[in-house]
Amino acid sequence: MKAIVRNILLACLITTFAFFGAVGRKHTKQKMTAAQAAEARKETLTCLSVAFLACGLCAWRCSVLNRRLNEEREYQRRFNEYMRSSAFNRHY
Repeated sequence: MKAIVRNILLACLITTFAFFGAVGRKHTKQKMTAAQAAEARKETLTCLSVAFLACGLCAWRCSVLNRRLNEEREYQRRFNEYMRSSAFNRHY
């Protein structure tokens, strides 16, 4: 469970910086050339794509970790059930 929380916090941190990078580039419209405007647009799209990629990878990683935790719980449940039944059969 700690790994899921760490994963979410890391994704939030990356997303926050990416969003600040996307909205942080402000220029006056009169002083920008066409090349500078295109470069600013590319930087903004790159920052937004990094933010969405971080969110997507976080969701994927959390699902993998959750599936692994569920498998571990199921294995533990079956093991405990087996140990209870085998101890009961050996005792009586």
